Amino acid sequence: MLKKYKIGIDIDNVISNFDEILLKEFLKHDKKLRNTGIVNNDVYITRGMFDWTKEEFDDFYYNNIERIAQSLNVIDNAPEYIRKLKEEGNEIYIISGRDNGEYSDPYKMTIDWLNKYKIEYDKLILTNAYDSLEKAKMCIKNNINIMIDDSIRIISEVNKSGITALLMDTPYNREENNLQRVHNWKEIYEFITNLSREKIKVILDTDTYNECDDLFKKLGESSNG
Repeated sequence: MLKKYKIGIDIDNVISNFDEILLKEFLKHDKKLRNTGIVNNDVYITRGMFDWTKEEFDDFYYNNIERIAQSLNVIDNAPEYIRKLKEEGNEIYIISGRDNGEYSDPYKMTIDWLNKYKIEYDKLILTNAYDSLEKAKMCIKNNINIMIDDSIRIISEVNKSGITALLMDTPYNREENNLQRVHNWKEIYEFITNLSREKIKVILDTDTYNECDDLFKKLGESSNG
């Protein structure tokens, strides 16, 4: 029997293809502006990749982000592996930074999207994505054992809290080499399964050692008696 965990899972770029769709939308809108295209490939989409003014960015982003979020697809095999983890007795906590003022009804929007793609979960928690400490606090509050996210700053804070932290690989977080990186849901599932087996082995080895100790103790008492 595998050890059971409380697993925290981010949505955007972990279950959904957020960056892929966001980039397509930015490229499409850029053609309507000046058709300059990407001017800086070394930064994130919303942080200077295009030559938009702040007013142009704000106008497009805040008027379209909810539509974009509703149109996202799931990452390959995410629903299937999440279902397997749940069927094996793990608790699934969806922890997303969508309570950040960008959506009119973030809970309903998120629940509708999760239901659309048949994502199984035990609890939905929404935090403010602009507060790098909030997810770590929610993980501690809910006794999360493993957290999966694509944000370096969030996973770093989770890791500091002593929680197993998995950084989902994206083109924009590859400068980080000190965190446990995962690339797809098969890899995530195998990591958690192997971790479960290692924990069980340690527990069994410790129990066996203690049982032997008890046996030798009893034998010693008998011989002295």
